[in-house]
Amino acid sequence: MNWKKLAAAVAILVVIAAAFWSYLVVTYESELGTSNVVQVDLTDSVSNSGTDNQLVSLDFSSGAEDLSWSSLEISLLIDEQTYGCSFGSQSNSELGGSKVAPRLGADGQTFTTEVDATDSESYTFFDAAQQMESNESDFWMKFSSTDIYLDSDVTWAFVGGAEFSDVQTMPDEMSNQTEDRLEWYEYDMSVHRVNPNDGVYVFAKDEMSFKVKFLTYYNEADESRYPTMQIASVGNSSFPALENPDLVVPSPCKIVTDDQDTDFWNANETIHLIENGENLCDGVCIIELELKYETIDVETELSTFEIGQ
Repeated sequence: MNWKKLAAAVAILVVIAAAFWSYLVVTYESELGTSNVVQVDLTDSVSNSGTDNQLVSLDFSSGAEDLSWSSLEISLLIDEQTYGCSFGSQSNSELGGSKVAPRLGADGQTFTTEVDATDSESYTFFDAAQQMESNESDFWMKFSSTDIYLDSDVTWAFVGGAEFSDVQTMPDEMSNQTEDRLEWYEYDMSVHRVNPNDGVYVFAKDEMSFKVKFLTYYNEADESRYPTMQIASVGNSSFPALENPDLVVPSPCKIVTDDQDTDFWNANETIHLIENGENLCDGVCIIELELKYETIDVETELSTFEIGQ
């Protein structure tokens, strides 16, 4: 046997395998987001000194799917100022400097919250009810790298395979096992990615309860150790964060639709973005439209447009 030829063949196979693995990693595509394409209609757009003008109408091109309002974020950039659009409230854009970054979705009830868990030597403590960074004496969850632990007073359940909008009531059985870390993800060795479990968690404490769907372990720059989740109250629970004026403020841009379905932006539904008691555009305005679904940008046929010509 020619050992040199065998060694060369093995080396070539190793190189090919490494190249294939690198290709899988580089070309990895998240399952989050949507393939929907948003169409922009400026037919009834108005720009003057009023405070209730319609700025733009939006719908989907053919072949679209229904999108959950709880997973949608819509904003307009006008004169270097970003305005959130929702059915009532938006996150306060002036907040910053914390390891917990909540963003209120278009439904005005659901937060998409990113936690900085980059410190592997200490925990980031999270108060789910207040949507804020907390401390060791008062928290719901604590994060460090991939590790998530629950406070000893939290009870919890996992509804496997459920969509976020499906979970409306408390599960019949709740666990009080909090000593072990939460097994909230699976590790895909083929692409070396952390993928959250498919389903929805329910956490309860202090007569409050919340549903949580982990979306990703990565931030917008695809950096790891930034677990991101959707979170909303479940059942008749209160949600103190929604009443905090430092965290949530009235949205200057409201979403108006004739559709009675408040859970989904349906595939054939047209929505209108209208000023909500605040003059956003007077005269000629250049507007940049940004939509995100499950933290991923949604394609728009026209992302920058001009009204008031």
